[in-house]
Amino acid sequence: MFLISNGGSVEAAYKITKLCKQFSDSKYEVIIPRHAKSAATLVAIGADVIHIGPLGELGPIDPQVGGLPALGVKRALEIIAPIIAKNPKSSELFARYLGSKLSIEQIGYCDRVSESAVQYAERLLVKKEDFTETDAHRRAWELVHEYKDHGFVIDVEEARSHLGGGWIESDSLEIKFGEDIYELLHWH
Repeated sequence: MFLISNGGSVEAAYKITKLCKQFSDSKYEVIIPRHAKSAATLVAIGADVIHIGPLGELGPIDPQVGGLPALGVKRALEIIAPIIAKNPKSSELFARYLGSKLSIEQIGYCDRVSESAVQYAERLLVKKEDFTETDAHRRAWELVHEYKDHGFVIDVEEARSHLGGGWIESDSLEIKFGEDIYELLHWH
């Protein structure tokens, strides 16, 4: 799979990955000449081999709700709560503002979608040879919670140190082919 994406739905990414693995003859491989962010990182970590070019990068799995990062919404609420506790008269102002941005259902969904992202990543990683259930959970949790920005660059070196190096390639015929395809599609 040739993959360039800023992300999307984690549910769809998980389904795409499962289908790609199901219909692959032998190995499901992903070529990333530039960026595979958020849900696209989920698609990539489900592969048997990831080919990342010199300018390629993964990104944190960062679910969005209403155009806002789900974990950012949760964190904002954690910051606002003590302010409201100290200044109870401000509660109505914060409630009106928050209600104009997100519904109560969306706020509740923010926490759930982030935990779902961890579960999806964990289910894909636990199938790797070198991953125990504990390793898969820890690394999935880190991909969702440790990086603080949707655009954070996880280059090939960091991907290898974070996910293990045996299934992440940077100097392969596939990546050379991916770079050629990228140049063809991007510049012409």
